[in-house]
Amino acid sequence: MNCEKTTAWKREQRAKEAVTCLQLRGHDPKSGLLLDLGCGQGYLAKYFLRLGIETVGADISRTLIKDAKKNVPSGSFVLADGVKLPFREEIFKTVVLNDVLEHVPYSLANPLLNEIRRTLKVDCKLYISVMNRYMIREGHTLIPFLTWLPKPCWDPVCRLVKKRHYRNYYPYTIERLEKLCRMAGFIYENCTWFYAWNKVSNIEHVGDPTLKKIIRAIRKLRLSKLAYVIAEKVSVILFICEKQTY
Repeated sequence: MNCEKTTAWKREQRAKEAVTCLQLRGHDPKSGLLLDLGCGQGYLAKYFLRLGIETVGADISRTLIKDAKKNVPSGSFVLADGVKLPFREEIFKTVVLNDVLEHVPYSLANPLLNEIRRTLKVDCKLYISVMNRYMIREGHTLIPFLTWLPKPCWDPVCRLVKKRHYRNYYPYTIERLEKLCRMAGFIYENCTWFYAWNKVSNIEHVGDPTLKKIIRAIRKLRLSKLAYVIAEKVSVILFICEKQTY
């Protein structure tokens, strides 16, 4: 499987996870307009459209929007900054923020969620998946336990092991994401258990080869419950949110 096909496959798996998790929480993404915010090259939007979900993709990168339109000719993609969305109030039934928040400076995270809240309908859902600060290997440099260290240490460690430091990276803890959601006026449910369960049950979906080896070894010892606990602590954080009404 070449790099492009691997990326497309991984993105489709994430789209499936989003839809399944939303449905488990009683939400039907097919019943209204969905915003794929930070849509990248359009791989998630392509899957949503294939399911019959009316989807709009938005991204701040002109290059990625161009790629998305090429990859998904039937899709609708908009060049937009997430902190100033060009959409009217309460237009979306579903907003998917998949692997995007960790690329947004912490200072802009609240304005971003405020814009999502403005464009999201009442009693509808925001799906957030964001990188966990306690992941075993940082996803860009692949350095083990890098983000467990204080952020000022990241650059020196990258230089030490001769890896390029991906500077625009802002991982979360569950506590930090909870605080952000509360500040932005969202009621949230922590569904990280779903992501962890899916990875332990379908080990081929685990992207980190080190974590895959650990889970496989633990499963051979028939300690699947332990594998699940580990996966939940170090996996992507997943929240389903609904805007709070006053």
